[in-house]
Amino acid sequence: MGDASGDRAVALVAVRVGAMLAEEEPRLARLAFARAWLWAGEVERGAALVHEELGEAELAGDALVAAEGLALLAGVDAGRGELTRALSNWDEAATRLGALGRPGSAASALLDAADTLLDRDGAADVSAAASRLAAARTFVRDAGIAALEPRLRLLLARARGATGDPSGALADLRSLEPELRPHRWLACRAAAAIAAVHRLRGEDALARQHFERAAGMVEEIAAQLPREHRAAFLAEPRCSSVREQATLRADAPGRPGSALGSDPSRDGRWMRLLEITKRLASERDLPRLLERICDSAVELSGAERGFVLLLDDEGKLVPHVVRDAARPEDPHIAFSQSIAEAVLIDGEPIVTVDARSDGRLSEYLSVHRLMLQSVACVPIRTDRGHLGVLYVENRVRRGRFGESDVELLLLFADQAAIALANAQLLDKIQQKNEELERQTEELARARAEIERLLVATAEERDQARDELGRMKESLSARVRQGIVGRSEGMRRVLAVIERVQAVSIPVVIHGESGTGKELVARAIHHGGVRQKGPFVALNCAAIPETLLESELFGHEKGAFTGADRARHGVFVQADGGTLFLDEIGDMPSKMQVELLRVLADGKVRPIGSEHERQVDVRVVAASNKSLRDLVKRGLFREDLFYRLAVVELTLPPLRERAGDVPLLAEHLLSQIAERAGHPKKRLSPRALARLASAPMPGNVRQLEHVLVNACVMSDGDVIEAKHLPLDDGMTAESLVELPEEPDDVSGGAPGEQPDRAPAGAMGAALPANEEEWKTEERRRILAALEAASWNRLRAAESLGMPRRTFYRRLKEYGILAS
Repeated sequence: MGDASGDRAVALVAVRVGAMLAEEEPRLARLAFARAWLWAGEVERGAALVHEELGEAELAGDALVAAEGLALLAGVDAGRGELTRALSNWDEAATRLGALGRPGSAASALLDAADTLLDRDGAADVSAAASRLAAARTFVRDAGIAALEPRLRLLLARARGATGDPSGALADLRSLEPELRPHRWLACRAAAAIAAVHRLRGEDALARQHFERAAGMVEEIAAQLPREHRAAFLAEPRCSSVREQATLRADAPGRPGSALGSDPSRDGRWMRLLEITKRLASERDLPRLLERICDSAVELSGAERGFVLLLDDEGKLVPHVVRDAARPEDPHIAFSQSIAEAVLIDGEPIVTVDARSDGRLSEYLSVHRLMLQSVACVPIRTDRGHLGVLYVENRVRRGRFGESDVELLLLFADQAAIALANAQLLDKIQQKNEELERQTEELARARAEIERLLVATAEERDQARDELGRMKESLSARVRQGIVGRSEGMRRVLAVIERVQAVSIPVVIHGESGTGKELVARAIHHGGVRQKGPFVALNCAAIPETLLESELFGHEKGAFTGADRARHGVFVQADGGTLFLDEIGDMPSKMQVELLRVLADGKVRPIGSEHERQVDVRVVAASNKSLRDLVKRGLFREDLFYRLAVVELTLPPLRERAGDVPLLAEHLLSQIAERAGHPKKRLSPRALARLASAPMPGNVRQLEHVLVNACVMSDGDVIEAKHLPLDDGMTAESLVELPEEPDDVSGGAPGEQPDRAPAGAMGAALPANEEEWKTEERRRILAALEAASWNRLRAAESLGMPRRTFYRRLKEYGILAS
């Protein structure tokens, strides 16, 4: 309900209504009368009148009455508890009234909405109320509507308290009270708001006093109303709430401070401590938290004055909050520094009933100078140390504090310390956030300046773009070092390579055979900080155990039989550069111990030597087995694993990056042509489709062997699918049924297609030179068998042909009996 009729009884409103009826705005007069009914709590009577006038306004096309009526309808919805609809109607009414040149009515609608939201006191409601108050303030002050200024300021003060500034809200409300005295309803609302702030601050006695004053104003207003309307007005939610709060006493059951046992004062204070603790835990603003701690300590102990003393950066106790009932505005009130420091040093509380006659404190000059009587001082501490002390005193009364007070204050200080530590942490985070925001703003300004310079002229912009492109190409080339691939897996690999290139730390590369582990190791070396040093590779699985130590660490002349000269090991050879240890998972246990020693101290001792040599080597290791699994199985030392695997890099197998096959094939064909000194050959669409769909257990190495074989077996500059020696379940005959376009290749699993096509189809579609191709392949197989002394496994490997395919060819060509 608004304040337009809030300072008058419904009977008095009728006088104004009659005056308006005599003018040319009868509908607006009836709406004013409806507003009076709503203000008085007669919601249904007011609603009926509003709906009647809205219906007539719609028939008459009266936009002003429709907008005013919509604002009143919102009040009806709010009275019935339909807040969402009420807010929507208020907002719509304000928009319409503003457009119709009625800023006062628009502002009233927004103030009604904000008033209702503030009564709810939720975080979202307060935020929504604040936005409407801002809009209302614009209407009121732009149009100079003095009549609405008091209510606007009242609601702004309430909003300030609801957003975490009760002290500021209290100051605003007190300064506003004299101006509101002629407006009884607004004065009543102000008194209730002041009471709510005192309750928020834990000042229940003051809260109750102001609630009683607000309830008295409610009774005064009700007395002006006709008798038949008083009950409805007093039952209105805001009136009934004020009257209810005024009747609650501190000793009422369920209220803080209620009697819960045989010692009412003690139980009451413990309940009060619980309530204060909850309030402290919810406070995040450090200055307000310190004020609450001090106020609560004074309240709980009944002291004359209180201090919160915290350690500064130099370890000195500094008062942050001071409370003195006699001099509430004086921040320089003296306290006994000696007592406070003694509590801080000993970590034990001090309580005295007469400080001047207490033997522990009688030597302190401050005790006599300040004429101290009762003093209680307890430490504020956390598990990380002391934050300060809580100090309360009474100079005019002896024996004020007892053991129960100390117990209560100690518990309170512990809770205060937790809240204080959290607030300090949040304060530091806030400071860091502010610093980060400041740095972000500086960065934004710097970037804006850079952008301004970059776009100063079109020529400079183009030059910068070209230079950036060249830098990106250079970086890409430096990272890749011959690594080909655009798949997601390879992009992740390249990203890791780029990061580890910039630092000289050990790396472990995992991947199946043929995935390019050594190529990645070379890319890490040649694109990194050690690129000017040597790159040395050693396959640990290919060196016999008896020779591995010599290969790693070197030997002196005569160190063993056959050591006719001294020889440097790979560690010395790689000094200042990178050592690539391939298949390190196959390294014998004894060598693992030796390798761990070298990695730990950076020194190697050749076999047969009495002297060690310092080496500076970056180790990049590789394994086609999981080193973590080998560690779990006891086959690889855990301490060596953690020395090597500072960064782990896993290379995806070719089957997981089928989309890279065309790029890889193009790159490998270029390399094959360059090595052979022949023109580069290209793959036909069907050949490329076959490559992409065929399994490649040997990964990139197998792909390279297949392409080398195909380059040898193909006559022209185009490699056809039939030239590819693949064991993928497809023979030369079955290829006639493959689609012409590679996009249609299904990439099915091996064995899904028949091994032989029907004879008719084969005879109709086989290429003319198929027989010549078979004759040449048979000749190559025989030559390979002769060279391998008829060892079929070695012959298949020399041809780069999968074993299954090789055996099938032997049977097909009648070279060996099945």
